[in-house]
Amino acid sequence: VCTSGVLNLYLCLNVFVKRHYYRNIAHFFILYTASITIYCFASAFGLLATSLEQIKLWNIIAYVGMPASSPLGLLFIMKYLGMKITKNRFIALLTIPFISLAMVVSNDFHHLYYRVFEVDPVLGAPFIHQEIGIWYMIHGAFTFACMFVAFLLILSQWKETAKVYRPQVISLMCGQLIPMLTAFLYLIGF
Repeated sequence: VCTSGVLNLYLCLNVFVKRHYYRNIAHFFILYTASITIYCFASAFGLLATSLEQIKLWNIIAYVGMPASSPLGLLFIMKYLGMKITKNRFIALLTIPFISLAMVVSNDFHHLYYRVFEVDPVLGAPFIHQEIGIWYMIHGAFTFACMFVAFLLILSQWKETAKVYRPQVISLMCGQLIPMLTAFLYLIGF
């Protein structure tokens, strides 16, 4: 988790410094890697937590970055492929992540995100016993859909891509496919 955080932070800062070379796509890539960096480091600190309150705090901080990462990845791919990003499209794609963050922050009042979120009775902190709520499923489906659409958009451009740019396209496909597959395996309990 920390290695992923450091690598994403490096990518974020590297593109930020060189953003004038990537004018069309730099802003979305910076936001995308920054959101993943926040998620990774908050997850790492959550693993160091010794109480439920600390775990909940780091979980909330992780949700500052995690819900927005997949739609930001989709927006980055769309921009990379030359698609127009309107203000309405941007807002629409970030609405569910914003609601998800609000749901996690206020979960103790409604239990719509996590029906149960407690320290695992056998393993203890930082391990959590959780039972997911309805909004968790909605957010999970949205996250998967964003990654899947981004993957399909990249895949649809394979034939039109010059051979010299195919390694970039393969990297972008892997950048969507690997998290999508691991999230799916996580959600099915594997």
